[in-house]
Amino acid sequence: MKGFALMHLFHIMESIDPSLPDEWRKLIPERQRASVEKRALTSTAWLPVEFYFHGVNWLAHRLSNSPRGAVELGCQIASRDIGAFFRFVMSMASPATVLMLSGRFWRSYFDQSSMHATLVGNDGALCEVRDWPLRDETSPHEMAGSMIAWIEASRAKDVRITRLEVTAPGHFTFAVRWR
Repeated sequence: MKGFALMHLFHIMESIDPSLPDEWRKLIPERQRASVEKRALTSTAWLPVEFYFHGVNWLAHRLSNSPRGAVELGCQIASRDIGAFFRFVMSMASPATVLMLSGRFWRSYFDQSSMHATLVGNDGALCEVRDWPLRDETSPHEMAGSMIAWIEASRAKDVRITRLEVTAPGHFTFAVRWR
């Protein structure tokens, strides 16, 4: 996955406690630790997806003792990623437009698997992730939180995940609603 997500995760860690990024990095095997050093990261570099989600899992469990804490982290990280320019552009888009472009957004983040969104009425969608390489509880929650942030950047209000389900190894769905 692209390095900018890990850079945003580090920023969130540092805003909680400046020692957290180093505390987390100590858990990475020494031979791989150099690739997650802050000075070695670039926003456009591809990193193993496991590094980022290991960090999200570690912080979610540290803050909430649950993989569900990754929903809030995903929302915060995506909000940082969207930034002022995209937030302005997306504020003119509808939630449906954002969701229909989600496959393109996906390829900006990940070089594997896919996500497909299907609209459900005027105020909901079902998002399906296929061929996801990790078999963990945290990454689906983080992605659900990211989707909340992307939809909130459009004109949607009261965005919430109403269902999150692993349907098969490497496949999961989440339902999202808004007003």
